Amino acid sequence: MSEKLADKKKQILKTALQLFSTKGISSTSMQEIAEYCGMSKGSLYLHFKSKEELEQCIYLYCEGMIRDSVMQVEQEHLLTPKEQLHKQVEVLLNRLEELREFAIMQLHDQHMGGKKPAISQCLREKHIHAFNWFHHKLVQIYGEDISPYTMDLTMFMTGMLTGYIRALMIPGLPLNVHRMAEHLIHLLDDVAASTLRDQREPLISIQVWSKWVEQFMANPDKPRHPLMVTKQMKDQLKDIAMDESSREFALESIQIVEKELLELEPRKAILVGMMSNLEQIQELASLSGELKDIYQLYLSSRPDRN
Repeated sequence: MSEKLADKKKQILKTALQLFSTKGISSTSMQEIAEYCGMSKGSLYLHFKSKEELEQCIYLYCEGMIRDSVMQVEQEHLLTPKEQLHKQVEVLLNRLEELREFAIMQLHDQHMGGKKPAISQCLREKHIHAFNWFHHKLVQIYGEDISPYTMDLTMFMTGMLTGYIRALMIPGLPLNVHRMAEHLIHLLDDVAASTLRDQREPLISIQVWSKWVEQFMANPDKPRHPLMVTKQMKDQLKDIAMDESSREFALESIQIVEKELLELEPRKAILVGMMSNLEQIQELASLSGELKDIYQLYLSSRPDRN
């Protein structure tokens, strides 16, 4: 897809998101969206075949925006794992605060009889990948001794986040997102410390968790988020014996891949070209192969393409 068409599609999504946030999905027509975008209704249908498809693309757009913002923090090497988690919680809450009006109108539409989007198998797998990611993050922060209790801590963390998010949905409530994130990490520290001290039997054991993963996913370890793969590639580049110009060329190729994957409509030709550059580095062969395998699947989870 050309950049011009990609920009137009992004404009439609942003405009529809604003209208849905103000009036609700059920009260917003495709004709109204088209008028605000400065196009005919027929032209709008060239990008989205139906209002339902547009709605689904907005959910994917919001989900991708939140996920990518959180994962970008993983690239900040100067932060400790705990500092990364603190910032990721803050980024998550900030993004959700930005989408507050949309979420409120969604709840209103559902209360008035609107349909709630079905949870797809793809979304369910993303949730399990998120649990796996958080398990590894907890082990990085608190050490291997925390491993049997990571599902218990995950339930605590998600429960607290749900409460914080509900509080953010209340208009006019004086909440500071930075303090909320800081408070949550302090609580997590306290719960982790008491858990390690008391050594109680976990509510959800590793065995139960493993069976749950196997029930919903054939391979819980793949695919990783592509930014996690590119982060590992950049880390490995530091230790590879090569001239600095080649290292900089490889790093630039990785950065272009990252930038492209964060676009609403990543350009396959750019990704293929950059991957070709990276595949020439033998020491990165395994990671390049993994990235090549997953970016097609990752792109398929983005809003529908023409």
